[in-house]
Amino acid sequence: MIFYGSKSANIKNDRVSNIECQNCGNNVSMNYNIFQRYVHIYWIPLFPVQKITILECNSCKATFDLNDLTSINKQKIERSNGKTPTPFWMFSGTFIIAIIVIALFINTLKTDSDSKIFIQDPKIGDVYFVKESNGFYTTMKVHEISKDTLIVYLNDMEIDKKSQIDKINLHNNYNTTDKLSRKQIEKLFEEGHIYEVLRY
Repeated sequence: MIFYGSKSANIKNDRVSNIECQNCGNNVSMNYNIFQRYVHIYWIPLFPVQKITILECNSCKATFDLNDLTSINKQKIERSNGKTPTPFWMFSGTFIIAIIVIALFINTLKTDSDSKIFIQDPKIGDVYFVKESNGFYTTMKVHEISKDTLIVYLNDMEIDKKSQIDKINLHNNYNTTDKLSRKQIEKLFEEGHIYEVLRY
């Protein structure tokens, strides 16, 4: 279950003077608090969404939202508080997600690069992850290598989810052998049927 929602954090407290209270009609000073709302997931802030300014009359103690004020009073408040920056930590979840995405992208590039090298220079024990024409996934394991051909063990099992192919990459599943030329292996890789090579 994913816990998500929004919260508010107080990012500034200050006071503005010489402002007419809309409740008591006196020319007073008002304390105000600026709250920044932000979206979070598992209590990790993702990004800010809205600033809210709450004011309190120091005479009658009435409270106001910035949008409740007259345009003149609103301008005084906005001149008083200036530009209140959003705290950097409210973007922390977004930066974490960005770092994870970049890391996954770099890892994918490295895996593709390594697989290309492993296809061109096979070693005994290499495991080829294979996407079959029926949409299922399986594996082959290199057993013997000669100048132009490879003897591979074929996995007796297949699975319909690419992310779970490790579940069938078990020693007991490799019972049948096949002979493939290096050119056949390279072609299968170029066409995407062999999509990854695992070397232990």
